Amino acid sequence: MKLYKSLYLVVLCVSAIFIGCKEDNLTAEVPEAGNGRLVGDLQFVLPGEENSISHRLSGEEIVFELRQGKNGSRDVVAEFDDSEETLAELTKKYADFKGISLYKLLDRDKYTLPESVIMNKEQTSVTISIKINNQDDGTYVLPLVLKSGDEEVGLQFVEIVNSEAFNIDMTWVDRTPTVEEPRIVAIVEATENDLRNIGNYMLYPYGESQPEKKRPLFDMAVIFSANVNFDEFSCKPVLYYNEDVKRILDNIDIFVRPLQEKGIKVLLSIMPNHQGIGFSNLDISNDRKMIKDFAADISSAVSKYGLDGVMFDDEYADYPASLEAVQPGRPMIQMGSFHFLIKELRDLMPYVEGQQWKDRKNIITMYNIGYNSNSRTGERGWCLFSNDFDYIKNGDGKWNDDDMSESRKAVREWVKNPENQLVLDELSEIKVGELLDYVWNANYQKADNYNQSNEENRPDGTWIAGMDAEVAKQKFGVASFEMSLEADQYEGIRHVKIYWEEPDGTGSGTRTEPKGETLKTQKESGQTSMITFNVQYVPDTWKDSPFTNIYLQDYEGFFKGLGNTNSPVVEFEGTNYDTMTPSYLR
Repeated sequence: MKLYKSLYLVVLCVSAIFIGCKEDNLTAEVPEAGNGRLVGDLQFVLPGEENSISHRLSGEEIVFELRQGKNGSRDVVAEFDDSEETLAELTKKYADFKGISLYKLLDRDKYTLPESVIMNKEQTSVTISIKINNQDDGTYVLPLVLKSGDEEVGLQFVEIVNSEAFNIDMTWVDRTPTVEEPRIVAIVEATENDLRNIGNYMLYPYGESQPEKKRPLFDMAVIFSANVNFDEFSCKPVLYYNEDVKRILDNIDIFVRPLQEKGIKVLLSIMPNHQGIGFSNLDISNDRKMIKDFAADISSAVSKYGLDGVMFDDEYADYPASLEAVQPGRPMIQMGSFHFLIKELRDLMPYVEGQQWKDRKNIITMYNIGYNSNSRTGERGWCLFSNDFDYIKNGDGKWNDDDMSESRKAVREWVKNPENQLVLDELSEIKVGELLDYVWNANYQKADNYNQSNEENRPDGTWIAGMDAEVAKQKFGVASFEMSLEADQYEGIRHVKIYWEEPDGTGSGTRTEPKGETLKTQKESGQTSMITFNVQYVPDTWKDSPFTNIYLQDYEGFFKGLGNTNSPVVEFEGTNYDTMTPSYLR
């Protein structure tokens, strides 16, 4: 049993060198490009990070420098502005600058500043030691305004982020998932929810009588969602972050690191954005440069933000349905687009044989929906997430519909064209299912029956794109549930009816099968992962009365439905973060 309390380090770089503010104009904002300091000016900087004004504390000391300007040579005596009004104003402006309202001004008794800073004219620089002793949980900022007489030498910010102490059995990260206790992933809509709450759901696997076994409920959390946008200037797809996702990524040590410290893997969802481009129509010609560049962008994002991987969600691309709808750089559906993308990304984020779960920073997953799904039924029925090209050539299933779209016909004709056989041979060797770590079924109303993704009746006995059935049991999740909430003035907070309520014999309820049947399917097929959508903030009180988090009984019910007989208990422990208010509470 281990006690954890973490202090994180990160540096926020800005686009230009910060210019010294004037007493009547404390900006605390990203400087405009081109407003660099003059070479003769004094500079108050952190060595190695001269172009930054924001620094995250590591340890108890941070050492800055006061530097003579390149052409400057004078005696300098400087002091720090300790006006509470000034520091409070800067704290507020810094919070606005970072896009979150979490920062508190660090109390004066928590830090020690030198009474004065003296630099003689023969000196090029002097060091300035800032000592901070802060043991309180929370997110703090210390604005440092250094002044020489009436002249402001510069402004720097020090962030102090202390995560809550937690007491859990950290051996859980190397556990082997089972049907009774699968790996559970929570998708969190960044617009309305604070990701940190995911880390406060705790599982007591054998009940509260064995508290030493306590561990996080969720193995993975997904930030929903980055987008695939099309850049008209470069004529290629690019990753785009809306302001809510960017808020999380720009403040990784606040929102993500506390989860990772508990062993929870944090993934970034990537989804098209109604711009005619997605995972299914990346240009496979021109040495597949578009695909290689986009895979490199994804890999770089994972590395840059210290995430653990990505989840592909092929919705809302608005793929061109006809030749007339094609736009520059955005063709119709391309056979092999997704195959090549996953292969390129896996090459950039390779899985090392025997790599332990706790060391994984290369997780690639898929939410099984859209044109890349392996569906053979339903309105899509494209089965592009497959290596069964004969299925397409022979015009089986949806590939033989009279009202088949122009884009589908184009794919079928491309596959049938002998000139493309070499590419098909190359694609047949790319077993996408083997390259993905997890493939979660998208249908939250009726388990796996809708998408028929398991292909268990296939003559060759394989599942998704050549994935062996036994391997699939470790990667594919049948049980999936939409957990969106709504507020009813009479019944309180409950799950959204359309996604949650079951038929009651009178026609009421819209879920096409009982939750128990979904869990039974997962149990009988031996699946060891499951997905839950839109896990939202739940308030501690409702209408001035205490409110019990409705997710707690949900997850306990899931374990029971999967055959777990150890009487597991789920509790929410720690701060209930409500910095981003859900729409149903607005």
